[in-house]
Amino acid sequence: MKNIFLNSFFGISLFIITSCSTEVEMPKLVCTQPDFVVNKTVEKVYELSNNTAKQYLYDDIIEAYVVSSDEGGNFFKTISLQTIAAAKTPAIGFSVPIDASNTYIDYRVGNKVYVKLKNQFTDLYYGGLRIGSLYVSNAGDPTIGRISQNDYKNVLNASCTIIDENTLVESLSVEEALKDNKLNTLIELNNVEFTEAALGRHYFEESNNVGGSTNWNLRDKTGNQIIFRTSSYAKFADHFVPEGSGKVRGILTKFGTDYQLMVRYESDIDMNGKRNVPFFAEDFQSVKNNVNFVLPGWSNIVEKATKLWKSVVYSGNGYAEFNTTSTTAAENIAWLVSPKINLAGYKNAVFSFRSAQHDLKMDSPLNTLEIYVSTNFDGSNVTKAKWTKLEAKVPSLATPTREFISSGGIDLSAYSGNIHIAFKYIGSGKDKTLNGAFMVDDIKIFGEK
Repeated sequence: MKNIFLNSFFGISLFIITSCSTEVEMPKLVCTQPDFVVNKTVEKVYELSNNTAKQYLYDDIIEAYVVSSDEGGNFFKTISLQTIAAAKTPAIGFSVPIDASNTYIDYRVGNKVYVKLKNQFTDLYYGGLRIGSLYVSNAGDPTIGRISQNDYKNVLNASCTIIDENTLVESLSVEEALKDNKLNTLIELNNVEFTEAALGRHYFEESNNVGGSTNWNLRDKTGNQIIFRTSSYAKFADHFVPEGSGKVRGILTKFGTDYQLMVRYESDIDMNGKRNVPFFAEDFQSVKNNVNFVLPGWSNIVEKATKLWKSVVYSGNGYAEFNTTSTTAAENIAWLVSPKINLAGYKNAVFSFRSAQHDLKMDSPLNTLEIYVSTNFDGSNVTKAKWTKLEAKVPSLATPTREFISSGGIDLSAYSGNIHIAFKYIGSGKDKTLNGAFMVDDIKIFGEK
């Protein structure tokens, strides 16, 4: 009995010693994803695509890098990918709708992906390239739909290569970003802030629900704006919009004529800087609809004919408008002049506004909007004042109707003391090719104390 006990004791001891001295190797994680031979460029696929969904018939493979992520909930069943920009070749982006969620697990931001094109469909959706399956709408129109759960991993082949997203992002101004060739690419906007309507509000507001998301606006110091879109499913949807200024990183998208920025996570938003506050601003939100324009300090003056500038409220937005479509005068000239603006104490003043058009028939200096500055306007007589024309971007026939564009930053650093800004309309009511309407909104002047 004693021997049995001793034998058992030594056996157990030997097992413990042996177990403690044996190192258990952890299995190494090895990527086994094969590399594919790329034989087509994204640029070529873009060139071969158009507004109609078209099937791709050849065994071609392209490569691109993941830039979107559904981890934060703001992207739903779609992946945005782009190429790497080179010295002479800009990055090209495209989106792939797929019928799957949590795709960020398999397709991380910066992951190089090989896309097998055969039997997929491509189109240009509001100017941006899409690659996916065929979907026929209730109206019978063919369009791009989601690649099925069973097929998408055969189409999108994640490689073993993952690069830093800073290699992919492009730093842009708002004005530079508003272009179709930037769609579905990763961009970063600097020195921007949310417009006043968003302050004190959540990223997603049910009262501002546009197709399951909320649209706020980002603005730079020169008045350029872009839509910031947040899904109700975003993890940060119920957080408050920041009041400062800074930078925002996200994917550029587009719906209709509206460019939209969509962030992946709340950390894409870095607004710890001081908010840019103009020392003069007018958004015309207090005006009445469809009456002759009247605001304290403003001058509404006819130089030729009888028609005055009007105030208009359209879809909740107030602005000033001159419209010749209801006049028969051979020539209309009317001035809308700002109150006295004191530049004293401010350096490097920059002036901006937004404007739009509707019902233009042609581009002509005989039917246009001009901007002037004066240092000696007396408040009533425009013809006796000395006016200097300012270079500003104004809408043309090519500008989508009622789409406000920024004037760009207009340098006022050469001026000091009191000035007046004037918006001068020239047009004809008799010559129907020289009529239409121009709208003015969101006037701001920034300066350094």
